[in-house]
Amino acid sequence: MKNSFTLLFVLAIAATPALAQKVTIDYAHDYDFSSAGTFQYVDTKESDAPDELTNNRIKNAIIRELSEGGLQSVSSDPDLFITYHLTSQENTVYNTTSFGYGGFHGGWGRWGGGMGSATTTASTYTEGTLIIDAYGPDEKKMVWRGTGTVTVKTKPEKQQKQIDKIISKLGKKWAKILAGKGKVDTGSHGAVARHSADHARVHPQDL
Repeated sequence: MKNSFTLLFVLAIAATPALAQKVTIDYAHDYDFSSAGTFQYVDTKESDAPDELTNNRIKNAIIRELSEGGLQSVSSDPDLFITYHLTSQENTVYNTTSFGYGGFHGGWGRWGGGMGSATTTASTYTEGTLIIDAYGPDEKKMVWRGTGTVTVKTKPEKQQKQIDKIISKLGKKWAKILAGKGKVDTGSHGAVARHSADHARVHPQDL
């Protein structure tokens, strides 16, 4: 039993964390979303995908999700401007590969062997966040923000699946808002208000 406990402890602290997708939204409660029937996707200097392929994948996924959700994509005079940006950070996790005392043996209740040794190594993983913003056309004020955060996969095809899953989840939350059933998620509360107040990241002239 003691050996089993030691093994479970080792496995628990040796595992590298894989961040489950965390998707949140915030929106302006005084905005009439029922009046929005069209949107225009716009690239800005903050649409900062690492390469053109990734940028196009994100852009196309956003347009597809909004179109399937009932909005019409237009090239001018939209009810909403839509854009995105990415953020990322490197995190370090320390993995202990062995720990504990010597083996259990010899008879009932007898503990044998000497002190074990621990080997700890450091590994890094990338945590990425996709942020999608919607702006009203008049004063270019943000009316909706959706974010999705994941541990970024190394293979491009898996990254694409992560992007699609985030946008799909955000699309479902967007649909609830259009149906009058939306709510602000804990963790993103106040993001729209703060953004409108300090004009962070995207400026009106970019839209």
